[in-house]
Order: sequence, then C-alpha cells, then structure tokens
Amino acid sequence: MPVTRLIVIVLMLGSFALAFAQLVRQSEETSLRPQPTVSRCGDAAGTPCPQRAL
Repeated sequence: MPVTRLIVIVLMLGSFALAFAQLVRQSEETSLRPQPTVSRCGDAAGTPCPQRAL
C-alpha cells in the first residue's frame, strides 16, 4: 500500500511539473510577440515610435 501511494504522489507531482512547464512556455511565447513591433519603429527603421501618455 505505501508503494502505490508513493507512485500516485510521484505521478501527481510529475503532471503538475509538466503543466507548470507548459504554462511557463506559453507565457514566454506571448511575452516575446510584441518585440518585433518595437523593432519596426525608431532610428533603425526610420519611423518614429508612438509615445505613451504618462
């Protein structure tokens, strides 16, 4: 009985680790998307960047 309990705990922790890794990967992908739009403006592209209101 303790062995099966240990196996269940290991499986639950493993599935939690996989879900957390997927969440981190997805959040990294969404945070990297806006960066190409930043490189389209400025001195290198020759177009002014929009200024945010303070």
